[in-house]
Amino acid sequence: KSPVFQKAVAKKERAGLSFSNFDVPNSKFYGNVKLGRRSEVRSTVRYNPTGKGFGKKGNSIVLRRIMCDIVAASIKIWRFPRIPLPFLRRKGGYLDFVYLDNDIRITKGNRGGLFVHFRPEFLEKTMG
Repeated sequence: KSPVFQKAVAKKERAGLSFSNFDVPNSKFYGNVKLGRRSEVRSTVRYNPTGKGFGKKGNSIVLRRIMCDIVAASIKIWRFPRIPLPFLRRKGGYLDFVYLDNDIRITKGNRGGLFVHFRPEFLEKTMG
């Protein structure tokens, strides 16, 4: 069910070239996907934790889902100017946290995309 654009990006993406960083105080995360050496796609996603899909661990509540709106997306190819991709903006999506520890984050999107993120140090240690 993943969108065609996600499938196309997945074919070019390589470990260590892309990143996704959470800006928790502003409830946003930023993605930067390198497509080879000369191209990249950037996105900004506003998120909001939700009680759907939560769990309990001892006396703590563990949030497992965040509601997501893609608020900005763009592509840069080689030396050409960055091009906005307004057709990628979406409201009402979500990410489920499938696995999370200090080094790895695995999420699954509402349209079927599976995203695996490693801290750079962990990836270097694992692949090195």
